[in-house]
Amino acid sequence: MTGPGRVAGRDRADAGVTLVELLVALAVLSLAMSAVAMMATAVLEAFDADPAAADAQQRARAGVLALVDDIQQAGRGFVLAAEQGPGRALPALWADGVVAGPWTAAARARTLTTWHAPRGAAHALVRVAVPAGRVVVPLDPPAFCAAPPACGFRAGDDVVVYGADGQVALATVRQVVPPFDLDLLAPLPVDVAAGAVVAVVVAHTYELRADAATGLAQIVRRLSGGPATPVIDFVTRFDIEWWGGAGRPAVTIAPGGLEEDADAALPPPAGVVRTPAWPAGENCAFARDGAGAPFWRGAGGGPAAAPLALTSLADGPWCPSPAAAVRWDADLTRVTAVRLVLGVSAAADGLRPGLLRRPGSRLVPDLVFEATVRPGRLNGGV
Repeated sequence: MTGPGRVAGRDRADAGVTLVELLVALAVLSLAMSAVAMMATAVLEAFDADPAAADAQQRARAGVLALVDDIQQAGRGFVLAAEQGPGRALPALWADGVVAGPWTAAARARTLTTWHAPRGAAHALVRVAVPAGRVVVPLDPPAFCAAPPACGFRAGDDVVVYGADGQVALATVRQVVPPFDLDLLAPLPVDVAAGAVVAVVVAHTYELRADAATGLAQIVRRLSGGPATPVIDFVTRFDIEWWGGAGRPAVTIAPGGLEEDADAALPPPAGVVRTPAWPAGENCAFARDGAGAPFWRGAGGGPAAAPLALTSLADGPWCPSPAAAVRWDADLTRVTAVRLVLGVSAAADGLRPGLLRRPGSRLVPDLVFEATVRPGRLNGGV
Protein backbone atom coordinates (compact mmCIF):
# COMPACT_ATOMS: atom_id res chain seq x y z
CA MET A 1 0.00 0.00 0.00
CA THR A 2 1.49 3.26 -1.12
CA GLY A 3 -1.05 5.79 0.20
CA PRO A 4 -0.24 8.77 2.32
CA GLY A 5 -0.86 6.82 5.54
CA ARG A 6 1.88 4.28 4.66
CA VAL A 7 4.43 6.92 3.88
CA ALA A 8 3.72 8.81 7.07
CA GLY A 9 3.96 5.66 9.19
CA ARG A 10 7.25 4.70 7.67
CA ASP A 11 8.63 8.20 8.29
CA ARG A 12 7.63 8.13 11.98
CA ALA A 13 9.20 4.69 12.51
CA ASP A 14 12.49 5.68 10.92
CA ALA A 15 12.79 9.17 12.49
CA GLY A 16 14.59 8.07 15.83
CA VAL A 17 14.44 10.30 18.98
CA THR A 18 13.67 13.94 19.13
CA LEU A 19 15.92 16.60 20.65
CA VAL A 20 13.60 16.95 23.61
CA GLU A 21 13.73 13.22 24.29
CA LEU A 22 17.55 13.32 24.10
CA LEU A 23 17.77 16.18 26.56
CA VAL A 24 15.45 14.42 28.99
CA ALA A 25 17.53 11.25 28.75
CA LEU A 26 20.74 13.19 29.38
CA ALA A 27 19.21 14.91 32.39
CA VAL A 28 18.09 11.61 33.89
CA LEU A 29 21.54 10.11 33.26
CA SER A 30 23.24 13.13 34.90
CA LEU A 31 21.08 12.80 37.98
CA ALA A 32 21.88 9.12 38.22
CA MET A 33 25.61 9.71 37.81
CA SER A 34 25.50 12.53 40.40
CA ALA A 35 23.85 10.22 42.89
CA VAL A 36 26.50 7.58 42.24
CA ALA A 37 29.25 10.20 42.62
CA MET A 38 27.83 11.42 45.92
CA MET A 39 27.70 7.88 47.23
CA ALA A 40 31.25 7.26 46.08
CA THR A 41 32.48 10.49 47.66
CA ALA A 42 30.83 9.58 50.96
CA VAL A 43 32.52 6.19 50.83
CA LEU A 44 35.89 7.79 50.08
CA GLU A 45 35.38 10.30 52.93
CA ALA A 46 34.59 7.42 55.24
CA PHE A 47 37.92 5.86 54.30
CA ASP A 48 39.65 9.26 54.90
CA ALA A 49 37.98 9.92 58.27
CA ASP A 50 40.15 7.66 60.40
CA PRO A 51 43.50 8.94 59.03
CA ALA A 52 42.22 12.53 59.35
CA ALA A 53 41.21 11.96 62.97
CA ALA A 54 44.60 10.42 63.73
CA ASP A 55 46.36 13.38 62.06
CA ALA A 56 44.35 15.90 64.08
CA GLN A 57 45.09 14.03 67.29
CA GLN A 58 48.79 13.86 66.52
CA ARG A 59 48.96 17.59 65.72
CA ALA A 60 47.10 18.48 68.90
CA ARG A 61 49.19 16.14 71.04
CA ALA A 62 52.46 17.60 69.74
CA GLY A 63 51.30 21.14 70.44
CA VAL A 64 49.97 20.35 73.91
CA LEU A 65 53.20 18.56 74.84
CA ALA A 66 55.27 21.58 73.74
CA LEU A 67 53.08 23.92 75.80
CA VAL A 68 53.04 21.71 78.88
CA ASP A 69 56.79 21.16 78.74
CA ASP A 70 57.50 24.89 78.55
CA ILE A 71 55.10 25.68 81.40
CA GLN A 72 56.60 22.97 83.59
CA GLN A 73 60.07 24.42 82.95
CA ALA A 74 58.98 28.01 83.61
CA GLY A 75 61.04 29.75 86.26
CA ARG A 76 63.63 27.02 86.56
CA GLY A 77 67.39 27.19 86.11
CA PHE A 78 68.08 30.61 87.64
CA VAL A 79 70.70 29.35 90.06
CA LEU A 80 72.15 32.72 91.14
CA ALA A 81 69.94 34.81 93.46
CA ALA A 82 67.09 32.41 92.74
CA GLU A 83 64.90 34.09 95.35
CA GLN A 84 64.85 37.24 93.19
CA GLY A 85 64.34 35.42 89.87
CA PRO A 86 61.44 34.09 87.80
CA GLY A 87 58.99 32.00 89.76
CA ARG A 88 59.49 33.95 92.97
CA ALA A 89 60.13 37.70 92.77
CA LEU A 90 59.53 37.75 89.00
CA PRO A 91 56.76 36.05 87.01
CA ALA A 92 57.47 32.62 85.59
CA LEU A 93 54.56 33.04 83.14
CA TRP A 94 53.37 36.15 81.31
CA ALA A 95 50.04 36.97 79.63
CA ASP A 96 51.99 38.85 76.98
CA GLY A 97 55.07 38.46 74.85
CA VAL A 98 58.26 39.55 76.63
CA VAL A 99 60.03 42.45 74.96
CA ALA A 100 63.63 43.65 74.89
CA GLY A 101 63.92 47.34 75.70
CA PRO A 102 61.24 49.52 77.36
CA TRP A 103 58.10 47.51 77.98
CA THR A 104 54.91 47.54 80.02
CA ALA A 105 53.60 43.99 80.38
CA ALA A 106 50.03 43.76 79.05
CA ALA A 107 47.40 41.04 79.51
CA ARG A 108 46.28 39.61 76.17
CA ALA A 109 43.79 36.84 75.63
CA ARG A 110 45.12 33.63 74.07
CA THR A 111 48.72 34.67 74.69
CA LEU A 112 51.18 32.94 77.01
CA THR A 113 54.92 33.37 77.50
CA THR A 114 57.12 31.05 79.52
CA TRP A 115 60.78 31.52 80.31
CA HIS A 116 63.49 29.46 81.93
CA ALA A 117 67.26 29.16 82.03
CA PRO A 118 68.37 25.98 80.21
CA ARG A 119 70.37 23.41 82.13
CA GLY A 120 73.95 24.62 82.36
CA ALA A 121 73.07 28.12 81.14
CA ALA A 122 75.54 30.90 81.78
CA HIS A 123 74.97 33.07 84.88
CA ALA A 124 77.00 35.92 86.32
CA LEU A 125 76.73 38.97 88.59
CA VAL A 126 77.05 42.57 87.41
CA ARG A 127 80.43 43.91 88.57
CA VAL A 128 79.60 47.63 88.83
CA ALA A 129 76.42 49.68 88.52
CA VAL A 130 75.38 50.33 84.90
CA PRO A 131 73.09 53.30 84.10
CA ALA A 132 70.29 53.02 81.56
CA GLY A 133 71.36 53.68 77.98
CA ARG A 134 74.64 51.74 78.16
CA VAL A 135 75.32 48.72 75.94
CA VAL A 136 78.26 47.24 77.87
CA VAL A 137 77.60 45.31 81.09
CA PRO A 138 80.74 44.38 83.11
CA LEU A 139 80.43 41.02 84.87
CA ASP A 140 82.17 39.16 87.66
CA PRO A 141 83.11 35.64 86.51
CA PRO A 142 81.29 32.98 88.53
CA ALA A 143 83.31 30.66 90.75
CA PHE A 144 82.94 27.74 88.34
CA CYS A 145 84.42 29.71 85.42
CA ALA A 146 88.17 29.58 85.26
CA ALA A 147 88.59 30.91 81.73
CA PRO A 148 87.00 34.29 80.98
CA PRO A 149 86.04 36.12 78.81
CA ALA A 150 83.12 33.97 77.66
CA CYS A 151 82.16 31.77 80.66
CA GLY A 152 79.33 30.25 78.65
CA PHE A 153 77.88 33.46 77.18
CA ARG A 154 77.75 33.60 73.37
CA ALA A 155 76.85 36.10 70.69
CA GLY A 156 73.11 35.94 69.99
CA ASP A 157 72.17 34.75 73.50
CA ASP A 158 69.04 36.26 75.01
CA VAL A 159 69.74 37.28 78.60
CA VAL A 160 67.61 38.51 81.45
CA VAL A 161 69.04 41.03 83.89
CA TYR A 162 67.28 41.06 87.25
CA GLY A 163 67.78 42.49 90.70
CA ALA A 164 65.93 43.32 93.89
CA ASP A 165 62.32 44.53 94.07
CA GLY A 166 61.27 43.18 90.67
CA GLN A 167 63.78 45.05 88.53
CA VAL A 168 64.17 43.25 85.20
CA ALA A 169 65.19 43.74 81.57
CA LEU A 170 65.62 41.48 78.57
CA ALA A 171 68.52 41.93 76.14
CA THR A 172 70.50 40.17 73.42
CA VAL A 173 74.28 39.69 73.46
CA ARG A 174 76.22 41.11 70.52
CA GLN A 175 79.58 39.77 71.72
CA VAL A 176 81.59 38.98 74.84
CA VAL A 177 84.66 41.19 75.22
CA PRO A 178 87.58 41.07 77.69
CA PRO A 179 87.97 41.11 80.59
CA PHE A 180 84.39 39.82 81.00
CA ASP A 181 81.92 42.31 79.54
CA LEU A 182 78.71 41.72 77.63
CA ASP A 183 78.28 44.00 74.62
CA LEU A 184 74.51 44.18 73.95
CA LEU A 185 72.67 44.75 70.67
CA ALA A 186 70.59 47.56 72.19
CA PRO A 187 71.04 49.94 75.15
CA LEU A 188 69.75 48.86 78.54
CA PRO A 189 66.36 50.44 79.26
CA VAL A 190 66.88 50.46 83.06
CA ASP A 191 69.56 51.24 85.63
CA VAL A 192 71.28 48.05 86.76
CA ALA A 193 72.77 47.84 90.24
CA ALA A 194 76.01 46.10 91.09
CA GLY A 195 75.26 42.53 92.11
CA ALA A 196 72.29 42.14 89.74
CA VAL A 197 72.12 38.78 87.98
CA VAL A 198 72.59 38.22 84.24
CA ALA A 199 71.39 34.82 82.99
CA VAL A 200 70.85 33.25 79.60
CA VAL A 201 67.11 32.77 79.13
CA VAL A 202 64.79 30.91 76.76
CA ALA A 203 61.48 32.71 76.37
CA HIS A 204 58.70 31.08 74.32
CA THR A 205 55.57 33.04 73.44
CA TYR A 206 52.47 31.12 72.28
CA GLU A 207 49.56 32.96 70.69
CA LEU A 208 46.58 32.35 68.41
CA ARG A 209 46.81 33.77 64.88
CA ALA A 210 44.24 33.76 62.09
CA ASP A 211 45.22 31.60 59.10
CA ALA A 212 43.81 33.00 55.86
CA ALA A 213 44.83 29.87 53.95
CA THR A 214 42.46 27.63 55.93
CA GLY A 215 39.89 30.07 57.29
CA LEU A 216 40.62 28.77 60.79
CA ALA A 217 43.55 29.68 63.07
CA GLN A 218 46.91 28.38 64.14
CA ILE A 219 48.95 28.51 67.33
CA VAL A 220 52.34 30.06 66.69
CA ARG A 221 55.42 30.22 68.88
CA ARG A 222 58.08 32.92 69.02
CA LEU A 223 61.50 32.65 70.62
CA SER A 224 61.96 35.95 72.49
CA GLY A 225 61.50 38.65 69.84
CA GLY A 226 62.08 36.35 66.87
CA PRO A 227 59.66 35.42 64.06
CA ALA A 228 56.52 33.40 64.75
CA THR A 229 56.50 29.78 63.56
CA PRO A 230 53.35 27.60 63.44
CA VAL A 231 53.05 24.93 66.12
CA ILE A 232 49.48 23.68 65.50
CA ASP A 233 47.30 24.26 62.42
CA PHE A 234 43.50 24.08 62.02
CA VAL A 235 42.86 25.36 65.54
CA THR A 236 39.26 26.11 66.51
CA ARG A 237 39.85 27.05 70.16
CA PHE A 238 42.72 28.18 72.38
CA ASP A 239 41.70 29.36 75.84
CA ILE A 240 44.04 30.17 78.72
CA GLU A 241 42.67 30.45 82.24
CA TRP A 242 44.99 31.93 84.87
CA TRP A 243 44.76 30.55 88.42
CA GLY A 244 45.95 32.20 91.62
CA GLY A 245 46.63 30.64 94.98
CA ALA A 246 44.54 31.04 98.10
CA GLY A 247 44.94 34.05 100.35
CA ARG A 248 47.58 36.74 99.91
CA PRO A 249 51.33 36.39 99.44
CA ALA A 250 53.09 37.02 102.74
CA VAL A 251 56.49 37.62 104.23
CA THR A 252 57.87 35.00 106.60
CA ILE A 253 59.70 36.52 109.55
CA ALA A 254 62.80 34.69 110.72
CA PRO A 255 63.86 34.42 114.36
CA GLY A 256 65.21 37.69 115.66
CA GLY A 257 62.81 39.69 113.50
CA LEU A 258 64.78 39.20 110.28
CA GLU A 259 62.78 38.87 107.07
CA GLU A 260 63.88 35.71 105.33
CA ASP A 261 61.35 34.63 102.74
CA ALA A 262 58.31 35.74 100.77
CA ASP A 263 56.01 34.56 98.01
CA ALA A 264 57.04 37.61 95.98
CA ALA A 265 59.81 40.23 95.97
CA LEU A 266 60.96 40.78 99.55
CA PRO A 267 60.56 44.38 100.72
CA PRO A 268 63.67 46.26 101.86
CA PRO A 269 64.30 46.36 105.60
CA ALA A 270 62.22 48.82 107.60
CA GLY A 271 63.55 52.34 107.18
CA VAL A 272 65.50 51.55 103.98
CA VAL A 273 64.55 53.20 100.67
CA ARG A 274 65.60 51.01 97.75
CA THR A 275 63.24 52.36 95.08
CA PRO A 276 62.32 56.06 95.36
CA ALA A 277 58.80 55.32 94.12
CA TRP A 278 57.97 53.57 97.42
CA PRO A 279 58.21 54.64 101.06
CA ALA A 280 61.01 53.32 103.24
CA GLY A 281 60.77 49.59 103.85
CA GLU A 282 58.30 49.06 100.98
CA ASN A 283 58.34 47.97 97.36
CA CYS A 284 55.86 47.14 94.60
CA ALA A 285 54.79 43.92 96.28
CA PHE A 286 54.62 44.77 99.99
CA ALA A 287 53.64 47.81 102.05
CA ARG A 288 53.89 48.14 105.85
CA ASP A 289 51.19 48.68 108.42
CA GLY A 290 51.34 51.02 111.39
CA ALA A 291 53.31 48.48 113.38
CA GLY A 292 55.88 48.07 110.58
CA ALA A 293 54.70 44.60 109.52
CA PRO A 294 54.79 43.99 105.74
CA PHE A 295 51.54 43.13 103.93
CA TRP A 296 50.70 42.32 100.31
CA ARG A 297 49.85 45.39 98.24
CA GLY A 298 47.63 43.76 95.62
CA ALA A 299 44.38 41.82 95.68
CA GLY A 300 44.22 38.59 97.63
CA GLY A 301 42.60 35.27 96.84
CA GLY A 302 39.83 33.44 98.64
CA PRO A 303 40.13 30.36 100.84
CA ALA A 304 41.02 28.19 97.83
CA ALA A 305 42.81 28.55 94.50
CA ALA A 306 40.59 30.23 91.90
CA PRO A 307 40.71 31.73 88.39
CA LEU A 308 42.14 35.24 88.05
CA ALA A 309 40.50 37.81 85.81
CA LEU A 310 42.79 38.55 82.85
CA THR A 311 42.45 42.29 83.52
CA SER A 312 43.87 41.78 87.03
CA LEU A 313 47.24 40.91 85.46
CA ALA A 314 47.74 44.38 83.97
CA ASP A 315 46.15 46.88 86.36
CA GLY A 316 48.86 47.21 89.04
CA PRO A 317 50.43 47.38 91.48
CA TRP A 318 53.34 47.86 89.08
CA CYS A 319 56.80 46.45 89.71
CA PRO A 320 59.41 47.70 90.27
CA SER A 321 57.51 51.01 90.15
CA PRO A 322 54.72 52.66 88.13
CA ALA A 323 57.23 54.81 86.24
CA ALA A 324 59.82 52.11 85.46
CA ALA A 325 60.82 51.67 81.83
CA VAL A 326 60.16 47.93 82.20
CA ARG A 327 57.19 47.27 84.48
CA TRP A 328 54.82 44.42 85.21
CA ASP A 329 51.83 43.69 87.45
CA ALA A 330 52.72 42.23 90.84
CA ASP A 331 49.70 39.89 90.59
CA LEU A 332 51.61 37.87 87.98
CA THR A 333 53.61 36.42 90.86
CA ARG A 334 50.33 35.05 92.29
CA VAL A 335 49.83 32.74 89.31
CA THR A 336 50.03 29.14 90.53
CA ALA A 337 48.68 27.32 87.46
CA VAL A 338 47.20 27.78 84.00
CA ARG A 339 44.33 25.80 82.54
CA LEU A 340 44.58 25.24 78.79
CA VAL A 341 41.70 24.31 76.46
CA LEU A 342 42.71 23.50 72.89
CA GLY A 343 40.38 22.61 70.01
CA VAL A 344 41.76 21.15 66.76
CA SER A 345 39.86 20.37 63.56
CA ALA A 346 40.49 17.95 60.70
CA ALA A 347 42.72 19.27 57.93
CA ALA A 348 40.21 18.45 55.13
CA ASP A 349 37.29 20.89 55.13
CA GLY A 350 34.97 18.18 53.76
CA LEU A 351 35.46 16.19 56.97
CA ARG A 352 34.72 19.02 59.42
CA PRO A 353 31.32 19.34 61.10
CA GLY A 354 29.06 21.96 59.53
CA LEU A 355 25.54 22.85 58.56
CA LEU A 356 25.61 21.49 54.97
CA ARG A 357 26.95 17.99 54.60
CA ARG A 358 26.47 15.29 52.00
CA PRO A 359 24.07 12.54 53.06
CA GLY A 360 25.93 9.55 54.42
CA SER A 361 29.27 11.35 54.76
CA ARG A 362 31.35 10.56 57.84
CA LEU A 363 32.68 13.56 59.76
CA VAL A 364 35.63 14.00 62.09
CA PRO A 365 34.50 15.91 65.20
CA ASP A 366 36.78 18.61 66.57
CA LEU A 367 39.19 17.29 69.18
CA VAL A 368 39.28 19.20 72.47
CA PHE A 369 42.20 18.86 74.89
CA GLU A 370 42.23 20.25 78.43
CA ALA A 371 45.15 20.45 80.85
CA THR A 372 45.94 22.29 84.08
CA VAL A 373 49.67 22.87 84.51
CA ARG A 374 51.74 24.38 87.31
CA PRO A 375 54.85 26.47 86.55
CA GLY A 376 58.15 24.71 87.09
CA ARG A 377 59.34 26.49 90.24
CA LEU A 378 56.07 25.54 91.97
CA ASN A 379 56.69 21.89 91.12
CA GLY A 380 59.88 21.89 93.20
CA GLY A 381 63.47 22.52 92.29
CA VAL A 382 65.27 25.63 91.09
